[in-house]
Amino acid sequence: MKSQPEAEGFVSRHRFVLLFGVLVAFYVVTPIVHQLREGLPPAVPPAVEGALFMTLLVGTVVSVSKGRAWAVFALLLALPAAALWFVSFAVASAGVEVTRHLLLVVFLAYVIWVMLRAIFDSRQVTFNTVCASLCIYLLLGLLWALAYSVIDMLDPAAFTCTVGAGKHPGWMLVGRGETAVLYFSFATLTTLGYGDIVPTSPISRMLASIEAITGQLYLAVLVARLVGMHIAHSMSPQEAGDRRGGPGK
Repeated sequence: MKSQPEAEGFVSRHRFVLLFGVLVAFYVVTPIVHQLREGLPPAVPPAVEGALFMTLLVGTVVSVSKGRAWAVFALLLALPAAALWFVSFAVASAGVEVTRHLLLVVFLAYVIWVMLRAIFDSRQVTFNTVCASLCIYLLLGLLWALAYSVIDMLDPAAFTCTVGAGKHPGWMLVGRGETAVLYFSFATLTTLGYGDIVPTSPISRMLASIEAITGQLYLAVLVARLVGMHIAHSMSPQEAGDRRGGPGK
């Protein structure tokens, strides 16, 4: 049986691998639970989605907690959003939902920044580094989905669905709502653009454009960085000297 220091060391070394697993579970299970909502007891879907939501928060906090100070700061950002999630079940308030989504946007922006620093500070490509890059991409989609949700709550005419007789696409409210905005976010991030959900207000169009640009620039810059790290790590000292114009040339 592993001792506590060994277990903590394992989590620290593979924190982005574990977070990637949590993110994949969140994105796969949440739509399934929503699809089966009508055939499940009323208390089951909120409980499952809530557990996934809390697991995701914990996973993100652990992934960016390189020390006590980092952990405390991450918790200070995550706990208010978690508290408002519980409050939203007792108080049906648009203000509570908007505040919770905005807090999550700030928290995810901080998480993405920390993970980007970890990638660019790394000197070699490892499986943990690759998982960190994948986590950032998935978190970008979630961050924009939350931003779209805020815009949708403040302006119900910000998005239009072109199928189903113009039916409203719905919010992405973790624990009780739709996943259409999450779907729209990733369709925009990957520039897939099915066109079934269309931004119709100036702000929603601006956010969609920025997300599409961010998705493309992130992949271009990240791939270049990872390839450069891999080449630099795999080169022999003699080859490195040759490239720098050193004595070996």
